[in-house]
Amino acid sequence: MSEHVKVIDGKVSIKPVLDWAYQLITKGLAGGAVEIAIRRHEEGRSNEQNKKSWAMYTDIANQLEWHGVKMEKEDWKVLLTNEWKPQSIIPAISGGFCVLNAKTSKAKKAEMADLIEIVYSFGSSHGVVWSEPAIACYAEYKESQK
Repeated sequence: MSEHVKVIDGKVSIKPVLDWAYQLITKGLAGGAVEIAIRRHEEGRSNEQNKKSWAMYTDIANQLEWHGVKMEKEDWKVLLTNEWKPQSIIPAISGGFCVLNAKTSKAKKAEMADLIEIVYSFGSSHGVVWSEPAIACYAEYKESQK
C-alpha cells in the first residue's frame, strides 16, 4: 500500500481526515497490517524561496567562473547544494562516476532558508552584484523570516 498524507490544521479538519483515514485503513487491511504515523507537519519550500534561489544562481552564473570554468545556473545549483547537503559519488554503471544530488524540491522551508543563506554568503564573498530580482526576493524572504 502506498503512503497517503493529509494535514490537520485545525479542529474542523479532524473529523474529515479521520473519516478519510478510516476508509483507507479498512481497504488496506485486506492486504495485511497497516501502519499509521502521526508527526508534526513541516511546510515544504515556498514558491518565493524557489524563485529567490534561481535568481541567485542566475546572478552567480552570469558573473563567476569556478576554477576557470563558466557554468550554467543549474550547475551552480548542484555545486552550492552540495554545501548544504553533501552529495554522494558512486561508480557509474558504464564506468566513471555518478553524483547523487540532494533534492531541493523536497526541502522543508527551514532547510531551504539555510541553503539560501549559503548561496548568499558564497556569492557575496565572491563579489557577486545581486540583480534586482535577487535583491527583491531576498528582501521579501528576510522579512518573512521575522
